[in-house]
Amino acid sequence: DAVLASWVNQCSFDPPAVSIVLGTVRPARLLVEGSNAFIINVLGKDDNALLKHFSKPPKDDIFKGIKTSRGAHGIRVLKDAVSYLECEVVNSVFSGDHVLYIGEIVGGKVLKGGDPYIHTRTNGFNY
Repeated sequence: DAVLASWVNQCSFDPPAVSIVLGTVRPARLLVEGSNAFIINVLGKDDNALLKHFSKPPKDDIFKGIKTSRGAHGIRVLKDAVSYLECEVVNSVFSGDHVLYIGEIVGGKVLKGGDPYIHTRTNGFNY
């Protein structure tokens, strides 16, 4: 499974770690909890094709037509991403209708390079 994550933050320098937040109803949440790992694929600022592909609900395989490889724990890496971070979950916290996961960065690589896509909401109370 794959999701466009709304909340991704660096949360530690030593060890290097990031946090992500997923809705409790997201199937991806069960995959993170089952593997105790996740990968953050960083999309490019000008790569609207990947952004558009993952912004709509899949009709079948979410990765159909997308070039991927397998990273740590067998999780998919998008070959056309700017870069990716491989993370192992070290903590999680339920908060209302979401779950916060803290992942220690255990691997990663710059792929295409370039500037990342960053989305800033004007209203933090809905998607």
